[in-house]
Amino acid sequence: MSAGIIGGIVGGLVVLLIGLLMPARVCPNCGAVQPKFRQPRNFRQAMWGGFTCVTCGCEMDRNGRKISS
Repeated sequence: MSAGIIGGIVGGLVVLLIGLLMPARVCPNCGAVQPKFRQPRNFRQAMWGGFTCVTCGCEMDRNGRKISS
């Protein structure tokens, strides 16, 4: 039982470190750097990742490419 708890803690820390060490996303429209911790603006962003630029409102997928919809 304690091995499962320790594994869960270690796994959570690894995911947190990967998130913090990833390069910052840049808006393809205006070039503004996006925050590390995003706040999803719609269901698609919550489920599949993605950003809305804090400067110009451009919507991007999780890889930083502009969504043309």
